[in-house]
Amino acid sequence: MRKGSGIVMVLSLLLTIACSTATCPMDTVVTCNYDFFDADGNTSVLYDTLTVTIAKPTTFYIYTKEGKKDSISRTRITALVDSGYTETVKKLKVDTTLVNNLANGGSMKVPMSYYASVDTLVLHYKKILLPDTMYVFHEGYTHVETPECGSYRFHNLKEIKTTDRCIDRVEIINPKVNYEKEFNVKIYFNTLPE
Repeated sequence: MRKGSGIVMVLSLLLTIACSTATCPMDTVVTCNYDFFDADGNTSVLYDTLTVTIAKPTTFYIYTKEGKKDSISRTRITALVDSGYTETVKKLKVDTTLVNNLANGGSMKVPMSYYASVDTLVLHYKKILLPDTMYVFHEGYTHVETPECGSYRFHNLKEIKTTDRCIDRVEIINPKVNYEKEFNVKIYFNTLPE
């Protein structure tokens, strides 16, 4: 009996050592990192408050029946249709805030969508009426460091198109978006409100 418990203790110790020596990264948040510059190429702070949203098209199902309260759902409910409700399908764009009220920032970190090939980022300024829109074209792929660490979604930036209300131009300096925290994109602003 002592021999069996000794083997269990040795196996437990080996498992503990094996799990604790895995080389998993400590910070695995994958974001596209943007750095701000003025139109002349000098590192700059955007002297404004910036909010970045992404517009996602979402399908809503609206169920109506006389004498009953309307029901709204993001998924189709056939039981309501079977019980006499009228179904109306609407596509709406729902904004999700990715950066909220960044004041006097010189850079920003923005998560990327997992499976879409284009992220549509809308940059809202506090002092400037109209926002800018950036279309970030990318290709996502699964990255596995080691089986113990799990998998991550990395991206390769392909192209960025943008409006020019405040943005002069953008430049991809490192197309590999991963958890290394390197800057990926330079945004050159032609207007730096004070």
